[in-house]
Amino acid sequence: MNNSLEVLSKIYKPIRITKINNCYVMKTMEQDIVVKMSSKINYQKLYNYLKSRNFGYFPKLISNNRDGVNVFEYVEDVNISLEQKALDLIKVVALLHSKTTYFKEVTKDKYKEIYETLENNLLYVEEVYSKRFDEYILEEYLRPSYYLFLRNYFLITNAIAFAKDKLETWYNKYADNLKQRVCLIHNNLSLDHFMKNEKEYLISWDNYMVDSPIIDLYKFYQKEWEKVDFASLLAAYNEEFALLDEEKMLLDIIISIPYEVKVADDEMENCRNYRKLISYLYKTSYLVQT
Repeated sequence: MNNSLEVLSKIYKPIRITKINNCYVMKTMEQDIVVKMSSKINYQKLYNYLKSRNFGYFPKLISNNRDGVNVFEYVEDVNISLEQKALDLIKVVALLHSKTTYFKEVTKDKYKEIYETLENNLLYVEEVYSKRFDEYILEEYLRPSYYLFLRNYFLITNAIAFAKDKLETWYNKYADNLKQRVCLIHNNLSLDHFMKNEKEYLISWDNYMVDSPIIDLYKFYQKEWEKVDFASLLAAYNEEFALLDEEKMLLDIIISIPYEVKVADDEMENCRNYRKLISYLYKTSYLVQT
């Protein structure tokens, strides 16, 4: 057992300890607590800042940074529908962004860096799938995954062309903007990192940073696009904290870039992965063009 955990066990005298990922839930006679191991951030500093911005949607910190270990109150999550949970989460995130936002001075190099990074991502994925197309099309007898890929290859090329065109428009329009809107972002959003009972809680803040609000939206979409109606969630978000035109355009670009499907040895797995990519491209195309 970890030395810090041993010390905490002597202090709180738990009846039962349950390991969940890198956390331990301790059930004690007085209260249940969560022990988060090996955190690299100062939760006390983070929470103090959030409270100074009138944002309090996080579990209470009981003990801070004992050899990188933090102790939090245990939050019992109530059972609500997935749709309601997603909506509640996005409203809390919009509040987080609105409470911590400010404009930061930047140079043209910042926009150039974003442009070049996305351009390189597009060129990479375009090359990967172009080579795959050239390889598959030469096969006399197509595997099911090859056929699935070739039949829907146009979705990949259309998505890349859309993102390229939008990226050029975005850069030409906003490259001379010397101020960028930033805020504190959670940077690890998922339905699993949101809990609710008498109030709402965002948990697992270990990746938080100050950056563009669209990073939270992008990462949430990447994790949960199959489960949620992102168009309605984005509308709800914009009611609380409206994205700027340049942010909305950039979000459309980054979610439109096809992700790379890794080829596996299992043909069934390849079919599942290609089908998932196809579904992602269909759903994303509808989202960015409405």
